[in-house]
Amino acid sequence: MKVRRAAARKRRQRTGTLMTFDDARRAIKTANLLSIRLALDGGMSPNLSNKFSWTLLMIAAVVGNTKIGELLIERGANPDKMNDFGETAFSLAAHAGHMPFVELLLTKGASTECQPRGHSLGDWVTNTSGLPPDKIAAILATIEKHRRRNGRRLTR
Repeated sequence: MKVRRAAARKRRQRTGTLMTFDDARRAIKTANLLSIRLALDGGMSPNLSNKFSWTLLMIAAVVGNTKIGELLIERGANPDKMNDFGETAFSLAAHAGHMPFVELLLTKGASTECQPRGHSLGDWVTNTSGLPPDKIAAILATIEKHRRRNGRRLTR
């Protein structure tokens, strides 16, 4: 199977075909900024998604790669797009505890209003993330500060 994937990837590179979602996901997980930049330059959509509506920005949020996240947003990635589970790049970054990515999305205007897996964002991060209490408190405080600045409150 790996041989087939490698051969398909080489064929796409040789013929100038765009990256698949899985190729881009691998590039993001290995922090291959150059491959993502070249694929975007070649016409790959910054909003490319898989069958569960996961976007490349969501993958970058889960791994916490702010450089790739910033590149995707600059090229037009929608930070508020939801996957089939009600998660956004913002909720996934918060759940994973990637504070720099959370702050990046907030500065780029991402919405904090989401219902990941049917829960409020505060409950979801608090009860399912497995993060240490101090990290959860820091993330929730950052979200609350942003919401207060914009006239909203965090509900838990």
